[in-house]
Amino acid sequence: MTVKVPAQAKRVKYVYIPADVHEQIQEREIDVPEGREVECLLDCLKDHFKAAGGTKTAAQREAQKQQLIAQVGAESAAKLSEQMLAAALDMQMVETIPLLVNNRDSGFVGVNMYCDDQAQVKELPLNMRASNIADCCGKPMQVNGDVFLARLFDNDDAFVRLDLGLPEVTSTAAWVAAAAAQAARRMQQGDRAADFMAQMQQQQRKQGQAAAAAAVPAATVRELTPAEAEKEAGNAA
Repeated sequence: MTVKVPAQAKRVKYVYIPADVHEQIQEREIDVPEGREVECLLDCLKDHFKAAGGTKTAAQREAQKQQLIAQVGAESAAKLSEQMLAAALDMQMVETIPLLVNNRDSGFVGVNMYCDDQAQVKELPLNMRASNIADCCGKPMQVNGDVFLARLFDNDDAFVRLDLGLPEVTSTAAWVAAAAAQAARRMQQGDRAADFMAQMQQQQRKQGQAAAAAAVPAATVRELTPAEAEKEAGNAA
């Protein structure tokens, strides 16, 4: 099946979900320069997360440092200069969580949730509304800090940013239902895989039991003669 690649609009809509429940969910727009379809949004979100996250305390920086050492390994971390380590700690990244996965079933259209990758280190507050949306999509999780939602087309050959408007951020939206259906299918596939493994293990146990039984000499069963029966009765007495 041939999938038509949508045209890239010069400007697209995306949605901002503040962690603060007193702030309204907002629809925003961003320019999409040719050749920067991926970076245009991510760079904008990095700036937001860096400003909204505030300044990390000494304890938070130390916790982040230990996480970094655990990730790269103590030997590799020891080779980093203080300047390189400080730069790594100050680097702001964006965590991408696919709610609707862009695969063939979805026409390669997906919806991603974008979070501050340092939300835990910064001890950012729970984003209840974003957590609820993820739950509706079949991906229960605790989301912290401000969050953004955006739609995209990506078939590995072409990447196009698409509109995601504020009216679509609801539990009854079509893309949320599609995401939940995807999650249910993945769970069923996982259950089938688990059932298959259980059947294989049961079959292996049966084969092992049959092999063990075959290794034991079979007992010969026959009717006793009158003399043998009398002898057995005497032994029993």
